[in-house]
Amino acid sequence: MDDQSCHCLLCTAPAGSPEGSPDAPERTTADRIRRFGWTVTGDPASNLAYSTGLWHTFRAPEICVLGVPARLGRRIVTAVGNLIGDGDTLLDGERRDDVLTGYDVVVRAVRDGWHPRFFGAGLDFYRRTRMPMMQIVWPDRAGRFPWEPGTDAGYRAAQPSLWLHPEDDPAGS
Repeated sequence: MDDQSCHCLLCTAPAGSPEGSPDAPERTTADRIRRFGWTVTGDPASNLAYSTGLWHTFRAPEICVLGVPARLGRRIVTAVGNLIGDGDTLLDGERRDDVLTGYDVVVRAVRDGWHPRFFGAGLDFYRRTRMPMMQIVWPDRAGRFPWEPGTDAGYRAAQPSLWLHPEDDPAGS
């Protein structure tokens, strides 16, 4: 989103409407964001967790993590979301040591082409085809990242390279 406006269900719903959406999951997401400022969506089948509401509440990019069990993914997204709530900012390419105990992570800006594939609930909430999103990239057990030599294909495939265009992802996701 190039401007600072928000076109989400909460900001654009007509007065007195249930956020202009009859869809129960969208209402649940909107209710959580109204109550807590943001929420985490997790998909255990695809080992994906991501935030919705950080842009609405803080004008900060949403956060995602892929390739870890759903419970850990939710914890990672929650930890980063809390940092943002405390006033921290994320920069594309920055290495951070305050997310996973004992490991650094790298923050990467997600390319637009990935949004429809992974972030449906967030797109529904924002009523857009894209939203600002950062991927939290985690290292392998040796502390190496997917773009570094020595990582195995299974590790790289577990977390698609969302900072690349989908057709350029080496894991072929």
